[in-house]
Amino acid sequence: MRFGLLGPLTVEAGDTRRVVTGPKVGLLLAVLLTRPNRAVTTDQLSAVLWDDSPPRTASAALHNHAARLRRVLGPDGSRLRSTAYGYLLEVGDGELDSDVFTTHVRRARIAHIQDNWPTVSAETAAALALWRGRPLAGLPLPRALEPEVEHLLQTRLQTLEWHFDAQLHLGHHYEAATQLGRWIIEYPLHEAFHAQLMTALYRGGRQAEALQLFDRLRARLAEELGINPGPALHALHQQILTADPALLREGADPAQVSSEPPGDTSPPTAPPVTTTAPSRNVPAQTPADIADFTSRTTELDTLVALLRPAVTDRAPRVVVISGMGGIGKTTLAIRAAHQLRDAFPDGQLYADLRGFGTGAARSAHDLLARFLTDLGAGGQALPQDTDDRAALYRTTLTDRRILIILDNVRDTEQIIPLLPGNGSCTVVVTTRNTLAGLPGPARIALKPLNAIEQHQVLAAVCGPERLTSDPAATKQILDACAGLPLALRIVGARLTTRATMTPNALAERLARAGGRLQVLTADHLAVHDVFLMSYQALSNSDKPLEREAARAFRLMGLWSAHPLSSGATAALLDVSPEQTLNLLDVLVDAHLLQDCGDDQYRFHDLLGEFAAHTAAAEEPEGERDAALLRLLTWYCAATHHASAVTALKDARLPQPNTGTPLPDFADAGEALAWYTRELPTLKAVIRQAAKCPQPDLAWRTAGAMLDYGHSCWWDGQWVECLTEALDVARMHQDLRGQAVMHNHLGAAHGMAFRTDGCLEHLQAAESLLEALGDTRMLAKVLGNLALAHQQAGRPGQALAVLERSLQLSQENGDEADAPILSAMAGLRLESGDAAAAETMYRQLLARFRDQGQLAYIAITLVNLGDTLRALQRPEEAFPALDEGLAVARRIGDHDTAADALETTARAHAHFGNLDQARNCWEQALTIAREHNIDKIAQDSRKGLDSIRSPDPAGPRTP
Repeated sequence: MRFGLLGPLTVEAGDTRRVVTGPKVGLLLAVLLTRPNRAVTTDQLSAVLWDDSPPRTASAALHNHAARLRRVLGPDGSRLRSTAYGYLLEVGDGELDSDVFTTHVRRARIAHIQDNWPTVSAETAAALALWRGRPLAGLPLPRALEPEVEHLLQTRLQTLEWHFDAQLHLGHHYEAATQLGRWIIEYPLHEAFHAQLMTALYRGGRQAEALQLFDRLRARLAEELGINPGPALHALHQQILTADPALLREGADPAQVSSEPPGDTSPPTAPPVTTTAPSRNVPAQTPADIADFTSRTTELDTLVALLRPAVTDRAPRVVVISGMGGIGKTTLAIRAAHQLRDAFPDGQLYADLRGFGTGAARSAHDLLARFLTDLGAGGQALPQDTDDRAALYRTTLTDRRILIILDNVRDTEQIIPLLPGNGSCTVVVTTRNTLAGLPGPARIALKPLNAIEQHQVLAAVCGPERLTSDPAATKQILDACAGLPLALRIVGARLTTRATMTPNALAERLARAGGRLQVLTADHLAVHDVFLMSYQALSNSDKPLEREAARAFRLMGLWSAHPLSSGATAALLDVSPEQTLNLLDVLVDAHLLQDCGDDQYRFHDLLGEFAAHTAAAEEPEGERDAALLRLLTWYCAATHHASAVTALKDARLPQPNTGTPLPDFADAGEALAWYTRELPTLKAVIRQAAKCPQPDLAWRTAGAMLDYGHSCWWDGQWVECLTEALDVARMHQDLRGQAVMHNHLGAAHGMAFRTDGCLEHLQAAESLLEALGDTRMLAKVLGNLALAHQQAGRPGQALAVLERSLQLSQENGDEADAPILSAMAGLRLESGDAAAAETMYRQLLARFRDQGQLAYIAITLVNLGDTLRALQRPEEAFPALDEGLAVARRIGDHDTAADALETTARAHAHFGNLDQARNCWEQALTIAREHNIDKIAQDSRKGLDSIRSPDPAGPRTP
């Protein structure tokens, strides 16, 4: 297995690259890789994952992220070990690129001291070849990892200096000059690189250029820092001025110094052309570079490498840069074009094709006329036919090395005639569409900037001192800009041009509801207008599918804060699933929507706000209300559908009707995973239902989350949903809804052993149902009430309430609820009648197995195992307990898993197996602590205490 830190985080096994999904899992792997084969404490990991502000559930979340990381590691998941101090990741020799890099650097350092230049060259080249970009690019880098990344970057810088030292000592000044030109741009004030490049230029017979380079550095240092170059650089400058022979490579005849790069295995770069035929025009149309360009280092390196021509090219190189409006496509293309000016001696052509804008898009026919004139072919009459102009254009470009920049392209058809015919030219295209129909381009899709990159951009525009004065306000500003470079430049311009405007004042303006798009405007720059151009390209299109996609964009803006699946979107739009996928494809291709994978689609934060404004402005109120009602109804139905997969059929609430297909769940585990993923959305459904014509959707949705509550009651999320739904039912004086929510809240408090709250809610439900005369539901509530009395240590009251519940079920002709029968069996066991309890538990187990209800199977197996222990039948008790634990773990039910382990521990202690008991209690205690299961944690501690100080009377018997 191989791990990569020197660039985007990677995990490779053989020829297979494994995907690290989720920023938290990526950060967990990253911090473990910076400390390989060493235990990292949970506190240290939490500080990295949550930047010193861990949530209340951090321990449980960390455990879940570790489990996901083990799945990423596949069969090697055992490498990630949980220790008494935290987590440890085993990494073998040669498996981590940063370790291999450090080894090469150490060897290079020794060789550099010994003046062993061939070894320095080989070791530094091997070290630098491991780099794929900025370390951990793409991850939201926390403060705790910044020193690690900075150390790697500084080590790389030192390695580069040694590498060029070796190149110059070995006489490879041509190669050194070519490569140093790139690093001078990235590190414009780095004197060592300037000294090396001046030496390389001088040795290549380019004395004047070496002197000009010194003058440019001197002027820049004076302007930006108010200092002069150091003494070493001044001495080198004097040597070049006087043509000092000592500056030539020591021990070599200048006439024999190689001027060709030796042994390069990459495609050969086209040799520079120093003269141009006088009959040819050399266009230089690339717009001015942005002086404060920053971030996008990885993307820039990738783009430059893709655009740089090679003599082996047969077909023209075409690179498509795509992304949403304002993401920085044009800026990146222009920066790369300026860096590559020397690689294209015959010039650079540039055109804004106006694919997205208020004016008409430019046609290939007209642009061909302009390009041909710019290239010196305008002295002859141009053909009238577009194809004939394209043929002349390709002929004119033959053997010329020209970079062609086609900016702001609408679609593939617009640029096909503008592509050259052979490999002597390179084309870079910027577009808000994916241009899927363009044959064979390389593609760079720009995403929003991460937190560090955002800070770099804003600091470059308005100066770092404005930001350091108020870090909290700066973070609010960055959050409001949501990683969009255009937005960052606008707020930076506001802070720069308004000396009296503080970051806090700007942050407050951006925080006002619905105000960000109005604030993000400066001079001719406006985020709203950029988004409007993308939207109008669809809404004004002559293609029906694109116009329909514009409507989808508006209606999805009604739910812009949360991801939507294709099924939910189909309900919102009231169209077929197939048509929905077509519309989503159009929006994703236009970069108006993000495809997050796993059938999840969401807006960029600012685009979502724009979509919401567009919906309010262009969709009639009746259409908006109807669309939202369809969506809320679909989510309510989907929640019931998930519950049907995980829960008892006799616990069902009436399911709302929807004409749109619901999610397809293979098993209970998938249904529970859906609950967890959609939880923020389900909360929003409950809140929104209060304002819709069917407010009962609130309590029906919350009530259908029963089995999510059974598995995840400890995180408190279900109680929040139930409480809000109860408030909605009270607001609308819905007595049935109040009764259902009180019943569920009673169950939720009971699971958490909050007996007083449990009894309070169940008694409230009992009163409401008696007033409604609903004896069928009353029987279910009384079953829960009996469980509460049993938990409170009142078995007599519990049995009396259970008998009343069973009587009501018989009077209604209903089969007794499984929870009631389970409670009855528990009371039988508690009263000493284990044989009767066994009979009832086996009947329940058969019912649950027939229904495929895994959660209840696990609970009943644990209870049956405990009963068989009381009956002194260990050969049957332990298999039942083991199966219950296995089922609970399979569906992620931490509560039942901990209960199974604690019950197994008591069984082992009962039969005298104290070592096995200790092991099970320790496992149960670990799970209980991670998931805040207080009752099981207390019982496990008591069990461990009992076997540490054994009672002379013998093992503890429950």
